[in-house]
Amino acid sequence: MRLLVCSWPGFGHLLPMVPLIRAATARGVEVVVSTGADLGPTAERLGVRVHQSGLTLAESYARVPVAIGRLPPAEQPLAAARHFFGAGAVDRARDITALLADWRPDLVVHDTLELGGPTVAQAHGIPHLTHGYGPTVPGTAEFGRAIGETIAAAGLPDPVPAVFAAPYLEPCPPALRGPEPTPFTDVRPVRATAGELDGPAPDLTGLPDRDTVYVTLGTVTNQAPEVFRAVLDGCLRLPVNVIVTTGPDVDPAGLGPLPAHVRAARFLPQARVLPHCAAVVSHGGAGTMLGAAVHGLPQLCLPQGTDQPANVAALLPTGAGLALDPAETDADAVAAALGRLLAERSFRAAAGVLAAEIAAAPSAGAVLAALLSQPVGPPAGP
Repeated sequence: MRLLVCSWPGFGHLLPMVPLIRAATARGVEVVVSTGADLGPTAERLGVRVHQSGLTLAESYARVPVAIGRLPPAEQPLAAARHFFGAGAVDRARDITALLADWRPDLVVHDTLELGGPTVAQAHGIPHLTHGYGPTVPGTAEFGRAIGETIAAAGLPDPVPAVFAAPYLEPCPPALRGPEPTPFTDVRPVRATAGELDGPAPDLTGLPDRDTVYVTLGTVTNQAPEVFRAVLDGCLRLPVNVIVTTGPDVDPAGLGPLPAHVRAARFLPQARVLPHCAAVVSHGGAGTMLGAAVHGLPQLCLPQGTDQPANVAALLPTGAGLALDPAETDADAVAAALGRLLAERSFRAAAGVLAAEIAAAPSAGAVLAALLSQPVGPPAGP
């Protein structure tokens, strides 16, 4: 059995698929991960073969025309779909086609926005499925169709109708799937995790307070030191320890002097941080949101862009968190909201409900076993 895992070159796209990758290698499945060069070292840590395809994340952003920012807001998402994800899918499809010259997978798994993999699968008659990473974003169907049109314009088969009909592995528990309808017609639950990458444990030595709060703005929308500073200043008004990660490309020294009960690092595995925490303050990225839910932690979300507003819209009705708009994110607001999360038991209780729903979902290993016993049917195509 050969499995090709295709990921857009962003941590939040690859990491949700790590449990499935590990389950596959444990069963003796031959796995290749295809992604951008910048995510290659992370994929190599999983002990699998890594195939470089497409552009890096920075190269992808650099290629997007500046003119998109001058379009009316309603037109910007579809323009980005074409120039960012659509063009990226074409690049990745051509590189993956070269891989197939000497290595043909039996199944292709790809994240929601990496459509180069299923494009090649369609062209070669290889079954494929999507691995989700968060709640459905408004306009997902239209966004996908715009990507597909870009792929077709490049002379490649449009994979989107088959992608929406193929199995979709859903890591969000039922209460956290949000109000948006999904365009995927074969939804199969899979248990979310808090992140399974190895890495250093946080240094908790000498932390004075009972409660510890984890702070992160992710790895994409983390270029705002003023937001980090406002969050930290708000946290420091409460009797809490703080663990903050700035992202691999942001030096924690840029946060300025920090007191002894604040520990800062570029990256720490969430699975090694969250068991020690009482709450999470984050950008509302899907991976962080689900990681906090796995551990039953209340969350304060500060959505900065991309899919984060949709994630927050899914979280708030569950009662497991609060949110602040960028315009109201100052130290006073952060302190007040975080104080509520820690003091009011209802937030922790609601977060516990999410944790129970996640625990009830089938593990990645069980999902993989089901896929191997009842293989995904071949997609339409040659």
